[in-house]
Amino acid sequence: MSNTVKLEPKTVSWPYLEFDDRGRAKIANTRIRISMLIQEKQAHGWSPEEIYFQHPELSLAQVYAAFSYYYTHQSEVDREIAQSEEEIWRLKGELKAMGAGYDAPEFRKMLQEKVKEDVSAIAP
Repeated sequence: MSNTVKLEPKTVSWPYLEFDDRGRAKIANTRIRISMLIQEKQAHGWSPEEIYFQHPELSLAQVYAAFSYYYTHQSEVDREIAQSEEEIWRLKGELKAMGAGYDAPEFRKMLQEKVKEDVSAIAP
């Protein structure tokens, strides 16, 4: 007689999650992607409870479902985050090459004028 136990594979589902048209996991009925919540965790060191506090539109169960999905599919979500960051840097480079965006001289001049206006408005 063998003491071996045969384990059947189980399907894990996340009832609070769904996928967008690009196959990225997100909180169901929202536009909040799992990768966005994970980036908040990484950038700010937020716990699931703090993320819940910062997103009153989410339930704590939804936040924990997001974390569960992340730890189950960590490499996929990390790849999504890396691709998103690459896209941001690419677009920033394009804007800079066009003389647009926050590096544009006209934009900086406008900001400096706005600061002067704001300071003069509060100065006695």
